[in-house]
Amino acid sequence: MLAISTDPSTESALFATKYGIPFPLLSDEDGTVSKQYVGVNYDDTTIPGIVIIRKDGAIVYRQVASTKDDRLSSAQLLATIDRTLGTTGAAAVHGYAVYERTQIHVDGGGGVKHERDGGTGGTAMLSAGLLFPLGRSLLVGPWFESTIHAQNLEVAVVGRIPLLHDTGAIHITTSVGYSTLGDWTAAMRVGPWIALTPTWALHLDLGGELRGLSDRSVFGTFGVTYLLGPR
Repeated sequence: MLAISTDPSTESALFATKYGIPFPLLSDEDGTVSKQYVGVNYDDTTIPGIVIIRKDGAIVYRQVASTKDDRLSSAQLLATIDRTLGTTGAAAVHGYAVYERTQIHVDGGGGVKHERDGGTGGTAMLSAGLLFPLGRSLLVGPWFESTIHAQNLEVAVVGRIPLLHDTGAIHITTSVGYSTLGDWTAAMRVGPWIALTPTWALHLDLGGELRGLSDRSVFGTFGVTYLLGPR
């Protein structure tokens, strides 16, 4: 697989580095290849398109779009390749392969705390976790949480519902552990998680926490995820 554009090779190299693109980006500055396979616009820019070429050089599929948004999705492209080339085997990974990669998760936020003595007040928190994928829909790993009053060391289990062509998900996170105040802790949070690049994702969570049998809090957090491993 490769991509061709009329951009200079230096710009293509910077683009590939920025977005972690693993396949070649070729430069067609004079538009010769573009004109042969998909055509060019009035301003000599390549018209967005997808061309599948068989080993013997025969074009077995061509799709020319008026805009880049008209092109096939990753899933549609893989199905078309399988149909036109007769390939078999395990399904290819879509998007940034975010579901197969380890995550360093950091977030911060605040909420309202209800204490066992009946008092109520505001609270702030900072969380960090190292999450390992166990298949497509599950992550597990150590979780650290710090609030104004205590620090918690926990184990987190994250269930996810895939979204956005495998570049996002709804995360449902449960964690249990122990607080420096001598109590056990349990928390649950739910929110969207979106990989904006092959390396970084953003997430927003709403949740609640219970410490001991009576201290409880509700909170909202916003954070980032750094994705480790090959993509």
